[in-house]
Amino acid sequence: MTAPRLLVIQHNLDDHLNELGGPLIDAGLEIEPWFTTTGPEPDLDASAYHGIVSLGALAGLEDEAEHPWMSTERRVLEKALAGGVPTLGICFGAQMLASIAGAEVRRAEVPEIGWATVEMDPAAADDPVLCVLGERLSVFQYHYDAFGSPENGRILGWTGATNQVLAVGERAWGVQFHVEVNPGTVFSWIGTYGEEMRAHGVDVDAVAVETRDRWTTYREVARALSSAFAREVVAFAECA
Repeated sequence: MTAPRLLVIQHNLDDHLNELGGPLIDAGLEIEPWFTTTGPEPDLDASAYHGIVSLGALAGLEDEAEHPWMSTERRVLEKALAGGVPTLGICFGAQMLASIAGAEVRRAEVPEIGWATVEMDPAAADDPVLCVLGERLSVFQYHYDAFGSPENGRILGWTGATNQVLAVGERAWGVQFHVEVNPGTVFSWIGTYGEEMRAHGVDVDAVAVETRDRWTTYREVARALSSAFAREVVAFAECA
């Protein structure tokens, strides 16, 4: 069998696979990146891929008319969902999945920036990918939008009243938080967006301290999720 093909959709230079990358490579996946603002469009036939990862973005779904790549990505993910191609959405990617599944994506009443605690639905324990998140986990957030409950999906994790984790069908998953980040990413974002964080009332120094305290545990969460997703991609490729 040839190596399973994984399409990785990257929207910004400073948000990439990070900690998710290693387990995907170790699983033998052939990673094919699409950088949406400069790269050529991917094969719109989602059946050409055995898995898709959609990462975070500075843009929001309300800006779709201004970003041609967004409509392209929507078509790719729609075909992937219809064909049962394993798909993982991170932050913006999760919002796109939620939107395709019939959920409203809107501006959040309060942005979530920094570390927070996600409570998981007990049903997630039976999911082949989300089960690795456990009952409760600390996560790193950086988003201004939120998604509602999808007509064709399930919400399986929350921070308070904000949806954080969803499953669509049998092979698509989304997490609102940035499970991929490591300390390098967080401190880079503090350097780049620190004033913006402070403008929203974020204690940037506290974020830095929590990052130092939590990063080793968070790395294991990222690797476990990536490994679980990779197993789904490999299994799908073997049956394709």
